[in-house]
Amino acid sequence: MSIRSISVSLLLTGAIFLAGSTSWAEGRFSDLGDGTVKDTQTGLVWMKNGSCWGGMAWEAAGKAVADLTSGKQTCEGYTGKGAPWRLPTKDELKTLMGDKKGTDNLTLPEGHPFSHVKQGHYWSASEAETAGTAWYVNTSNGHVDVYGKQEAYFVWPVREDKKPTP
Repeated sequence: MSIRSISVSLLLTGAIFLAGSTSWAEGRFSDLGDGTVKDTQTGLVWMKNGSCWGGMAWEAAGKAVADLTSGKQTCEGYTGKGAPWRLPTKDELKTLMGDKKGTDNLTLPEGHPFSHVKQGHYWSASEAETAGTAWYVNTSNGHVDVYGKQEAYFVWPVREDKKPTP
Protein backbone atom coordinates (compact mmCIF):
# COMPACT_ATOMS: atom_id res chain seq x y z
CA MET A 1 0.00 0.00 0.00
CA SER A 2 1.46 3.36 -1.01
CA ILE A 3 1.74 6.47 1.18
CA ARG A 4 -0.79 8.16 -1.10
CA SER A 5 -3.47 5.47 -0.60
CA ILE A 6 -2.87 5.44 3.17
CA SER A 7 -3.33 9.23 3.23
CA VAL A 8 -6.55 8.99 1.24
CA SER A 9 -7.84 6.21 3.54
CA LEU A 10 -7.09 8.27 6.64
CA LEU A 11 -8.71 11.32 5.10
CA LEU A 12 -11.88 9.39 4.25
CA THR A 13 -12.00 7.76 7.67
CA GLY A 14 -11.74 11.20 9.32
CA ALA A 15 -14.47 12.61 7.07
CA ILE A 16 -16.80 9.71 7.87
CA PHE A 17 -16.08 10.09 11.59
CA LEU A 18 -16.77 13.84 11.50
CA ALA A 19 -19.93 13.40 9.46
CA GLY A 20 -21.21 10.86 11.97
CA SER A 21 -20.36 12.86 15.08
CA THR A 22 -23.03 14.79 16.93
CA SER A 23 -22.85 17.81 19.15
CA TRP A 24 -22.90 17.37 22.90
CA ALA A 25 -26.20 19.27 23.00
CA GLU A 26 -27.94 16.94 20.53
CA GLY A 27 -30.32 14.71 22.42
CA ARG A 28 -29.77 16.62 25.65
CA PHE A 29 -32.33 19.34 24.91
CA SER A 30 -35.92 18.93 23.75
CA ASP A 31 -37.79 21.88 22.26
CA LEU A 32 -41.28 21.66 23.75
CA GLY A 33 -42.79 23.85 21.00
CA ASP A 34 -44.23 26.51 23.33
CA GLY A 35 -41.17 28.69 23.73
CA THR A 36 -39.55 26.36 26.27
CA VAL A 37 -36.76 23.80 26.20
CA LYS A 38 -36.39 20.75 28.45
CA ASP A 39 -32.94 19.73 29.59
CA THR A 40 -33.18 15.94 29.66
CA GLN A 41 -30.10 15.67 31.90
CA THR A 42 -31.57 17.76 34.73
CA GLY A 43 -35.32 17.55 34.03
CA LEU A 44 -35.55 21.34 34.17
CA VAL A 45 -37.53 23.37 31.64
CA TRP A 46 -35.91 26.64 30.54
CA MET A 47 -37.37 29.56 28.65
CA LYS A 48 -36.08 29.18 25.08
CA ASN A 49 -35.57 32.95 24.87
CA GLY A 50 -32.53 33.58 27.06
CA SER A 51 -33.20 37.29 27.37
CA CYS A 52 -36.89 37.98 27.88
CA TRP A 53 -36.53 41.41 29.48
CA GLY A 54 -32.96 42.59 29.21
CA GLY A 55 -30.86 43.44 32.24
CA MET A 56 -32.42 44.24 35.61
CA ALA A 57 -31.61 44.33 39.30
CA TRP A 58 -32.03 41.14 41.34
CA GLU A 59 -35.28 42.16 43.09
CA ALA A 60 -36.83 43.22 39.74
CA ALA A 61 -35.71 39.89 38.23
CA GLY A 62 -37.58 37.95 40.92
CA LYS A 63 -40.68 40.08 40.37
CA ALA A 64 -40.54 39.63 36.57
CA VAL A 65 -40.38 35.85 36.96
CA ALA A 66 -43.26 35.88 39.47
CA ASP A 67 -45.25 38.04 37.03
CA LEU A 68 -44.53 35.51 34.27
CA THR A 69 -46.09 32.82 36.45
CA SER A 70 -49.18 34.94 37.17
CA GLY A 71 -49.61 35.99 33.53
CA LYS A 72 -48.86 39.70 34.18
CA GLN A 73 -45.56 39.35 32.28
CA THR A 74 -44.75 37.53 29.05
CA CYS A 75 -41.67 36.53 27.10
CA GLU A 76 -41.27 36.69 23.32
CA GLY A 77 -42.00 33.27 21.82
CA TYR A 78 -43.61 31.80 24.94
CA THR A 79 -47.15 30.51 24.41
CA GLY A 80 -47.64 28.46 27.58
CA LYS A 81 -49.67 29.57 30.58
CA GLY A 82 -49.75 29.03 34.32
CA ALA A 83 -46.34 27.39 34.72
CA PRO A 84 -44.61 28.10 38.06
CA TRP A 85 -41.50 29.96 36.85
CA ARG A 86 -38.64 30.99 39.10
CA LEU A 87 -35.06 32.21 39.04
CA PRO A 88 -32.64 29.28 38.74
CA THR A 89 -30.12 28.50 41.45
CA LYS A 90 -26.47 29.15 40.62
CA ASP A 91 -25.94 25.38 40.34
CA GLU A 92 -28.86 25.01 37.91
CA LEU A 93 -27.52 27.83 35.73
CA LYS A 94 -24.07 26.27 35.81
CA THR A 95 -25.48 23.01 34.35
CA LEU A 96 -26.16 24.90 31.10
CA MET A 97 -22.51 25.90 30.69
CA GLY A 98 -20.20 23.83 28.54
CA ASP A 99 -16.45 23.63 28.96
CA LYS A 100 -15.50 25.91 26.05
CA LYS A 101 -16.85 28.77 23.97
CA GLY A 102 -18.96 27.85 20.97
CA THR A 103 -19.20 29.64 17.65
CA ASP A 104 -21.71 32.03 19.27
CA ASN A 105 -19.05 33.06 21.85
CA LEU A 106 -21.12 31.55 24.65
CA THR A 107 -20.09 28.70 26.94
CA LEU A 108 -23.38 26.91 26.24
CA PRO A 109 -23.08 23.49 24.60
CA GLU A 110 -22.48 23.74 20.84
CA GLY A 111 -25.76 23.16 19.01
CA HIS A 112 -27.96 24.33 21.89
CA PRO A 113 -31.55 25.28 20.91
CA PHE A 114 -31.78 28.54 22.88
CA SER A 115 -32.28 31.98 21.32
CA HIS A 116 -31.39 35.53 22.37
CA VAL A 117 -28.87 34.36 24.98
CA LYS A 118 -26.58 37.28 25.77
CA GLN A 119 -22.89 37.28 26.53
CA GLY A 120 -22.77 38.37 30.14
CA HIS A 121 -24.10 37.87 33.63
CA TYR A 122 -27.33 36.04 34.50
CA TRP A 123 -28.89 36.28 37.94
CA SER A 124 -29.48 33.21 40.06
CA ALA A 125 -31.91 32.88 42.96
CA SER A 126 -28.96 32.04 45.22
CA GLU A 127 -28.26 34.80 47.71
CA ALA A 128 -24.70 35.18 48.97
CA GLU A 129 -23.55 35.47 52.58
CA THR A 130 -22.78 39.17 52.27
CA ALA A 131 -25.91 41.29 52.64
CA GLY A 132 -27.19 42.79 49.40
CA THR A 133 -25.40 40.30 47.13
CA ALA A 134 -26.41 37.29 45.05
CA TRP A 135 -24.74 34.75 42.78
CA TYR A 136 -24.58 35.07 39.00
CA VAL A 137 -23.25 32.99 36.11
CA ASN A 138 -21.40 34.55 33.18
CA THR A 139 -22.37 32.94 29.85
CA SER A 140 -19.20 34.24 28.19
CA ASN A 141 -16.87 32.11 30.30
CA GLY A 142 -18.97 30.00 32.70
CA HIS A 143 -17.64 31.96 35.68
CA VAL A 144 -19.79 31.88 38.83
CA ASP A 145 -19.43 34.76 41.29
CA VAL A 146 -21.20 37.13 43.68
CA TYR A 147 -22.13 40.75 43.07
CA GLY A 148 -24.43 43.46 44.37
CA LYS A 149 -28.15 42.93 43.77
CA GLN A 150 -28.49 46.43 42.34
CA GLU A 151 -26.59 45.44 39.18
CA ALA A 152 -28.55 45.00 35.94
CA TYR A 153 -28.01 41.38 34.89
CA PHE A 154 -30.00 39.14 32.57
CA VAL A 155 -32.78 36.79 33.68
CA TRP A 156 -33.38 33.23 32.44
CA PRO A 157 -36.56 31.71 33.93
CA VAL A 158 -36.69 28.01 34.78
CA ARG A 159 -39.26 25.56 36.13
CA GLU A 160 -39.59 21.90 37.02
CA ASP A 161 -41.07 19.65 34.34
CA LYS A 162 -44.53 18.35 35.18
CA LYS A 163 -45.03 16.18 32.10
CA PRO A 164 -42.92 13.66 30.19
CA THR A 165 -40.83 14.72 27.20
CA PRO A 166 -42.65 14.07 23.89
